[in-house]
Amino acid sequence: MSTGRFIEIEQQAINEKVKLLREVKEGVLLTEELARKIKQGRVSWFQENKVRIYQQYKGLSDIEIAYRVIFLDHMQIDPKYSKVDWVSKTKLRIKSYNFCPYLEACKILGMDTGYVCKVIGEPSIQAVMSLINPKLKFSRNYGHIRPEYSYCEEFIELREEDTVL
Repeated sequence: MSTGRFIEIEQQAINEKVKLLREVKEGVLLTEELARKIKQGRVSWFQENKVRIYQQYKGLSDIEIAYRVIFLDHMQIDPKYSKVDWVSKTKLRIKSYNFCPYLEACKILGMDTGYVCKVIGEPSIQAVMSLINPKLKFSRNYGHIRPEYSYCEEFIELREEDTVL
């Protein structure tokens, strides 16, 4: 399945995602099962690394910690492929240009990246953010994602307290 465009480790990641998404597409694996598996993996990784994480990022806001933990530490995205803008004091916008094995697997299988990212990937990201701070919210602009655009637009927001009237 190699296209020659990817280094070996990237191709391995693509092959792994193609296998999983093909199982979902063929009904062998339920979408919810795959989402739960990914969520458990990310949550376990965070729990195993949280002491180091909080020492390493001491003094940063919860929004900045969430970004660094998920995008840089866990997904190991090179910061040059992840442009960050502050939208407000409580909201961060991320433009992700990074290699994404799910994107490549979706292209191979003819699957909708919006669906895969929202239903399979997003719950795991939100779960880790909630461990950092229950008020953190992860979202994507599904009107601006790859492959239709050159980057995926994602947000991390610190929600205000819900007020009871």
